Amino acid sequence: MGQRDGRQRLSRPVIVAAARRVVEAEGLDALTLRRVGHELGTGQASLYRHIADRRELLELIADDVARDLPRPREGDDPRRRLLDLWRAGHDYLARHRWAARIIADGDIVSPHAERFASAALAALVDAGCPESEALRGYRALWHLLLGHLLNAHPLGHHVGGEPATSPGDNVSADDPGAEFGWALTRLVDGILGRDR
Repeated sequence: MGQRDGRQRLSRPVIVAAARRVVEAEGLDALTLRRVGHELGTGQASLYRHIADRRELLELIADDVARDLPRPREGDDPRRRLLDLWRAGHDYLARHRWAARIIADGDIVSPHAERFASAALAALVDAGCPESEALRGYRALWHLLLGHLLNAHPLGHHVGGEPATSPGDNVSADDPGAEFGWALTRLVDGILGRDR
């Protein structure tokens, strides 16, 4: 339990930290103000002085996760920096898979996510994507990232009753990072016009 001797002072950061603990341990569906209140050793009515409702709590924990989204690394090769940024984004959100569900719903906007978006758009342009296409490229990369995080089936789909694998498939379904990296490289090369 988060409260010690009934003396922990409630505040938004304390409530957000408790909500993160609940979600990380039990999943997004377990997140209720009542459950967070229990985590803090208080009633949910006490939380209403700081949080309006579950939706606001979702906004706050989404922004808390977005605060630590990766930044582009230094390096000479703009394409490599772009690929590294999206791989790091995938790896980070894979550790907080519940956050992908909030992002995918699309009705919660995180102020801290704007930093990642701006950096990713700049990385696309630096790698050779025309500015007029950078936003479309960014959206395609987000859709790829979210699709990989949200699709819980290890093989994705079945084709004609058989798993969608082939004897020459070197990517293991047990390695989602490698699977994402394969798709990411091909999508980035398509966006940058390197597949033409």
